[in-house]
Amino acid sequence: MKTLLLVRHGTTDWVDNDILHGITDIPLNANGLRQAREAAEALKNVPARHLYSSSLQRSMQTAQAISAKVHLDPIPMDGLIEMNFGWLEGKKLISDRKLEKSSLARFINRSQFIFVRTISGESIRHLRRRVLASWQQILDENNNDISIVVAHSAVFNNILIHHFGRNFPKGSYYYSMRPCSISELQINGDGQARLVRLDDAAHLSEYQ
Repeated sequence: MKTLLLVRHGTTDWVDNDILHGITDIPLNANGLRQAREAAEALKNVPARHLYSSSLQRSMQTAQAISAKVHLDPIPMDGLIEMNFGWLEGKKLISDRKLEKSSLARFINRSQFIFVRTISGESIRHLRRRVLASWQQILDENNNDISIVVAHSAVFNNILIHHFGRNFPKGSYYYSMRPCSISELQINGDGQARLVRLDDAAHLSEYQ
């Protein structure tokens, strides 16, 4: 049985202000560094054999905090970087929560977002192809081991969709994962996956 612990990176100034930064290499802010230390503390007794990370610095900083506790060197993987949002990088994200009274407004907002991202940045198809290639590499390198993977929301969403389909929480169109939350998958020898936990943030000060 392979066990994969998925850790979303800590927060940044842009995350806190709902600003899109897929491939824009923004570092963790002070709060994000604290979250990374708390996630590391929660993982310190995990007998992990590998520690993988997106090569973007917000993930690598999170992985380095974990590295200090689990005594593994982070393995950077370019295939795990966040989606390239193209012209939308650095732009304010309009949350669906602010448009919840109007289904038409939500539809228009999402349609415009997808169109601009696709023509100027990265398509979902390309993102999924590179993410799943890296994911398969991680699975191939692990034989009944525990591995920690530090990356981004869109990356983990594509991994979860690959294994579990679009079984999102009611009213949502993605698997929500808070900064430095931990999700856990187990995958047996036949490739069947079980989601043990999703978006576990009990180790973070703001949720205690």
